[in-house]
Amino acid sequence: MKGCNRHNPAIAAVGAWWLSHIAGPVRAFHYGCAAEQDERNGFPYTAAMEWRKAAELFAANAQAAEYSWRQWERIMQLPRRLAGPVGDSEPADFPPKSASSAHPAISPITLTALPYPVSPSSNTGTFIALAV
Repeated sequence: MKGCNRHNPAIAAVGAWWLSHIAGPVRAFHYGCAAEQDERNGFPYTAAMEWRKAAELFAANAQAAEYSWRQWERIMQLPRRLAGPVGDSEPADFPPKSASSAHPAISPITLTALPYPVSPSSNTGTFIALAV
């Protein structure tokens, strides 16, 4: 019975190959066609985003990926290195280490409960006030 379960890794390997060599490029070609149509219809930034998606899906085909990235650069008028997500770099320290800790950049906020009637007919309840 153990031999029956050995086909799962083979199916996964075939599925991964199919996804990277057939489905990815087909999807990328679709994004490229949509980008050309969007650019003709006057939507340059939508076209640029679709060229970027096409370039990422064409990663296995260097020439097609290069063509897609060049189209993205032409539309956005930016170098390719700026195409990545903004959050890729390391986060900056805030507040900067050179700033004195005696004077924080943002004042702390405290919540204080004050007795206050909730409705005109009741005399119970609390009201939360912000104290800076």
